[in-house]
Amino acid sequence: MTTDTFLVRRRGVATSATELNAALTRLRTLDEQPSTALDAHWLHSYALRETNGSFGLACVFRADGIDALRRHALLAELPAHGIQAVQATHVLRPFAPTKVYLVRRRGVGQDAAQLAQRLGTARRIADEDMPHQVSWLRSYTLREDEGNALGTACLYQAVDPGALREHASRAGLPADEITPVFARIVFRNDLDPLHPAPDQALPA
Repeated sequence: MTTDTFLVRRRGVATSATELNAALTRLRTLDEQPSTALDAHWLHSYALRETNGSFGLACVFRADGIDALRRHALLAELPAHGIQAVQATHVLRPFAPTKVYLVRRRGVGQDAAQLAQRLGTARRIADEDMPHQVSWLRSYTLREDEGNALGTACLYQAVDPGALREHASRAGLPADEITPVFARIVFRNDLDPLHPAPDQALPA
């Protein structure tokens, strides 16, 4: 039984909407074939517009581990440029369909308490100081590859990337990558958000 959640970053999977749809069809077909016996189950993906104009994906999976996701990537004929374990999911608002960005923050905290404190500052600044510029939707807390540091992949609705960089600067947080999201593809709903903060948990 798979119990762990992972975020899989796939860069440049398509150069057109047709190719992107083909990539998503491969994910769907592979997941619907019980004969593959893979312990990796696709939950949903965020379709991204990369800086070079190509399309990328940030995919959320339930899986037994990173090796299962690497095998899955080979069978799906899709890259897996980064696989991070999700330690927690914090849902603040429903997904918004326009002007949404994925903000990757590396090394946000050394432990859950420090990360919660820093994200609390980010939420306060977004809600009180910049409510008309940025709106925090959801975050995934990630275990980074190096050391014990925790990072995040945060979804924001924002007027533009500049507002997100200003928000990060005010909050004292990194904004290592800011990538536009133009769609959320839901294959199956999250069965149970992992350890959501009680005052932040909303229906997915």
